[in-house]
Amino acid sequence: MEQLSYAELILLDNLIYLEWEAKENKSVKEIVDDILKDADFDKLMGNIGNCIMKTPKYQWIKILNYIGENNNLCNYRIKNIAAYKNGMKFACLVNENNNAVVIFRGTSTEAEWEDNGEGAYTSVTNEQLEALKFINNLNYDNITVSGHSKGGNKAQYVTILSSKIKKCVSINGQGFSNSFLESYREEINKNKSKIVGINAEYDYVSCLFNTISGENHFIKTDFQVNPFDYHRANILLDNNGKLRQETNESVIFDIVNGFSKYIISNLNENFERAIVDKVIDIIELFLCKKDEKNIMIFAGEYLIMDYYRSKYEQDEDFIKSYALVEILILPLVFWDEFIYIEETKSEAHLKAVTNNIRWFCNKIVNKVQNFDESQKYIVVWVMKGINDFIYRLEREIL
Repeated sequence: MEQLSYAELILLDNLIYLEWEAKENKSVKEIVDDILKDADFDKLMGNIGNCIMKTPKYQWIKILNYIGENNNLCNYRIKNIAAYKNGMKFACLVNENNNAVVIFRGTSTEAEWEDNGEGAYTSVTNEQLEALKFINNLNYDNITVSGHSKGGNKAQYVTILSSKIKKCVSINGQGFSNSFLESYREEINKNKSKIVGINAEYDYVSCLFNTISGENHFIKTDFQVNPFDYHRANILLDNNGKLRQETNESVIFDIVNGFSKYIISNLNENFERAIVDKVIDIIELFLCKKDEKNIMIFAGEYLIMDYYRSKYEQDEDFIKSYALVEILILPLVFWDEFIYIEETKSEAHLKAVTNNIRWFCNKIVNKVQNFDESQKYIVVWVMKGINDFIYRLEREIL
């Protein structure tokens, strides 16, 4: 088989999260066998950089066995690896027919958070540029790229900007800022047909901001007690390691997508990029945590730390950033409620949730009420976004 299936790429997107080492020409089969035979397998799982993928041992064994039993995957060999101290990792694999596949690991590790320092306005761009440099330095063309979460975002980015890419499969990958769309409109229009998005029906990350994929598929997964688990890559696969049944885009996915794009629509380019970056980092770092802390509390702690690490020109920039990030994260506070409403069509539940959203929103908006007159438009604009969001919920989700 010349081209890897979506399920096979998802398996590789899972594999890259484990901290294995491989020299050039080591096969995927050898990598998997070494991991399964490793006496320190439990320790190996504990060293996973990206907390999103901290999956129970039995599930990892299933994933590794799916890969080890797949001759198509086992024929691929490592050709190039780039690993960074912040957890970012890229791997190029090639089969006997010289077909090249590049897998980008998602980042947002706690180490990355600490290392970003003053890079709040450029960190995502720097990571994307590293990914593009990796691709352009490979001695292959017609490359297939894939990645999960931020890895999916990088895969899309290089597909837009490198002529070496034949196909991109992004798994629950985050969207892009408005400024990115404006800056690369021609390149996006030229290359978006190469990009396929594979998203869990109720994934929260992939519905944020602007989608540039020419083709999107939504996958019906098993029910997740923890709504944040809809972002994990392995839930897209069934008990045979195959892609689960496809379904329609969820109503809440579309509503939140429109809401997130509206909220960032009036920001200047640098500030918009910073907000997009912070929102994704907070969500993915929150998934790392083992405590039961509310995501709003966690977001506040993150933003306070960011204030001391970053160079805001003035305190008003920080307050504005704080409020906008909280507004964008607000739907996630009610994510399990939205899923319940969409599945049950409970009008009473919807009414209670929309009342709570208004209460939360008023608390957030109060933080920016004391801005000078030049910044008061933010309050009006945010309130319009929330009102439109609630309006769509009340008319579309039932």
